[in-house]
Amino acid sequence: MSAQSHSIRKQAKALFGEQRLGPDQQTRIALFIQGVKGINAAILAKIEFQPLEWAPYRFLHNQCFKEVELSTLIARATEWSTNPAVYMDATSLNLALWQETDAAKYLQGPFEIDLQFYEYLALSHAFMADIRFLPLLPAHLPLDTPFLAALAEIEEENGRQIQSQIRLLKDLDLGLDNDRKEALIERKWTVVESLYDRLLTEVMESMQESAGGEE
Repeated sequence: MSAQSHSIRKQAKALFGEQRLGPDQQTRIALFIQGVKGINAAILAKIEFQPLEWAPYRFLHNQCFKEVELSTLIARATEWSTNPAVYMDATSLNLALWQETDAAKYLQGPFEIDLQFYEYLALSHAFMADIRFLPLLPAHLPLDTPFLAALAEIEEENGRQIQSQIRLLKDLDLGLDNDRKEALIERKWTVVESLYDRLLTEVMESMQESAGGEE
């Protein structure tokens, strides 16, 4: 993790310890999560129409349907904002999500066990391993609201998926040495880290604005 990311997450943890996530903040987070899940589901849907070995098919098939399920879950659990500006900002960030991850590239053509497939696995791994909200919340905070309970379920499922992703990233034979694999994974992680930092910054600014308006 970069020093900048560490600083942003430290600030977020401090602020989340002082204020609850209101509708504006929940909406920003939910739409970002739905953007991530939407990218994964759209890409993974391709596996239903092509032959794959059973083990990777089973994993990717399960992940595809879990992404759709979790996207619906967070939608039902969110206290949605009535502020149009929140949706404008979220749309801008989700557009950047598609552009900066090159997500559209992975929608083209069938999956092959090649470098592009490995890049997608690295991107999906970064999504699930880096975008985590629970570590930023106070340890004593009860997860007894629909939104926090949904976040917990999403991150628990992500943790299960990560184990299979790691095995695929490690075991796929693409003729790449470990140094090149690690460099590729690091590039995808850096992109996702930057986008997540932007979300956290926008959420914190929104919380500070809300606090200022209440004074």
